[in-house]
Parts: sequence; C-alpha cells; structure tokens
Amino acid sequence: MLVSKVDMIKQKSVLLMAALSIMLCFILSACQTTERSALPVINAPNRVDTKDVPPDGIVPVEPGDTIYTMANRYGVTPRKIILGNELTPPYLLDGLTTLILPKPRNHKIKPGDTLDALSERYAVTRHELIRINQLKSPYTLRPGTTLVIPRTLDYSMLDLPGISPSDKIKVMPGAELPANTNTAATSAADPVATSPVAAGALAFGWPVNGQVNGQIIESFGLVSSGVKNDGIKIAGNNGDAVVSSFDGTVAFIGKDLKSFGNMILIKHKNGWITAYAHLGDIGVTEGQNIRKGETIGSIGQSGKVKQPQLHFQIRKSRQPVDPLLYIS
Repeated sequence: MLVSKVDMIKQKSVLLMAALSIMLCFILSACQTTERSALPVINAPNRVDTKDVPPDGIVPVEPGDTIYTMANRYGVTPRKIILGNELTPPYLLDGLTTLILPKPRNHKIKPGDTLDALSERYAVTRHELIRINQLKSPYTLRPGTTLVIPRTLDYSMLDLPGISPSDKIKVMPGAELPANTNTAATSAADPVATSPVAAGALAFGWPVNGQVNGQIIESFGLVSSGVKNDGIKIAGNNGDAVVSSFDGTVAFIGKDLKSFGNMILIKHKNGWITAYAHLGDIGVTEGQNIRKGETIGSIGQSGKVKQPQLHFQIRKSRQPVDPLLYIS
C-alpha cells in the first residue's frame, strides 16, 4: 500500500512537470510572436520594365537615378552611358535632366529579307524585332520600309562551342512565336529565289599578313584526336598582326574564354561571320566598323593552346565552312 502511494506521487510530479513545460512553450511562443510582429515589413521594389531608347537617343533622368538604374532601364552598359555623356568619377547624375544613349539601329527592308535572316545578321531575337517594331501576324516585311534593330544582342544563335552561356550577351526571354515568322519581304517586280549556302560567298582574305601554307598547324574537319575543328589554326609569333578577313562590324569580343581565350567575332553581309581566337591584344571595340585587311588585334597564346597561334573560322548562317575554300 505504501509503494502504491509513492508511485501515485511520482506520477503526479511527472504530470505537473509536463504541464509546466507546455505552459512555458506557450509563453515563449507568444514572446517570439510579439517580437516578430514588432519588426518592420519591407516590400521589395517592383522590377522596373525595360524601355526602348527613343530615335534621338535622349532619355530623361529621374530623381534617384544612377548610371546602373539607367543601364537596366534602357538595356545599355554603364560604360556606354559614361562615354556617351563624358561622365567623370564617381559618375553621379546629380544636376542632369537628360542623358544621351546610343541611338537605335535601323534597317531598310529589301526584297527577300526575313525575320530569321535579320535575326542572324544583327544577332537579335525575332521576338525583339517583332516587339520593338510592333509587327503583326503574319509579320510580312514590306520592301522600302524601315525596321528598328534592337541593341539587345543574342550570340547564342552562333552556336560556337567553348563559349559558355555566361560569356554570351543575354537577352530578355520572349514568348514563343508562330512558325511563320520567316515570311519574306516580297515585291511583284522582284521575285525571290533561294540560293545554296555557297552562293553569295565573299572574297575573304588571309587573317594574318604574309600567311603561307606552311603556317597552318591544324586544318578544318576531324583532327588526329578525333575532335572536329571548325576552323583552321595558323601558327605565328606573339604580337604578329591579325587583320579582318573582310569588311564588317565587330559583333562580339570575348576575353579569357575557356576554349578560345581572347576572341573577336565580326559580322559580314549576307549572313557571314568570321571568328579570331587565341588573340593576345585586342585593338577594336564592339560595334566598330572594320575594313578588309584592317588590324583588329595580335596573335597570342590565350586559351588552351601550347604555342602562339590564331584559330580562324568562317561561318555561313551558323554553319562552319572550310576557310581554305573561301580565302583568296
């Protein structure tokens, strides 16, 4: 009987301790709730929609703007804002009411032009072409009219191996478009005929002055290791001049790329593109117009190569071709 009473006392003590623990948890929870509720609630600012640069390139400066907010708003780089407006460190916009930004590019439609062709030529997405020009389905391009070409570039269309997505200029994602965005500009007087890839080939020149066949250290196509070479490799000395193979516009400059080191892409007419990799110095800027034979940089040993050389590619509508068949 005595043992039974002792057990009952122990059971009551355990229940009491449990009850006290539960009460303590409620008290602590209430304290935490009170403390949390006292913290201020801050709403994150809404993402600012990008705006198109007007034809005159002049945009207003709003209170609190910086070169970075302006760059995000209009899709330009802070560097272009600084250079275009001759800003000096610390690059404040205090007292400015307007800024000058790079003007939109234009293209006068010719018979045979398509959204796909213009997309590749100017390295922009079809969605951006349609959006900025407010084109309506079926997206017919009429010869003689002018399209605004966005400055938001997309080099993923080049499909160059060795360039990671972070190295490419990014574009705003767009909605899927109908399949008929390849509608060509038509004219009753100028029927459009399709041409093979080789048609319209340009008279490309050697990218290295004084080049001779003995300097080619790797040809186009499969090499001994079984890897496909999309261009040719030309040996040279550090500092030897590299020149543009044809007239064009510098479309992309990449530095310290994993496979190509320092590289330049130049866009040419009719959808042709040339690439110059493993460069030492780079002597041009993106958007710069270049003449055939003009120096654009120098031979180097950047990227994964064991000797100074130039990796040179010619591409037509993304597809690499053997440069030796097109160089004269």
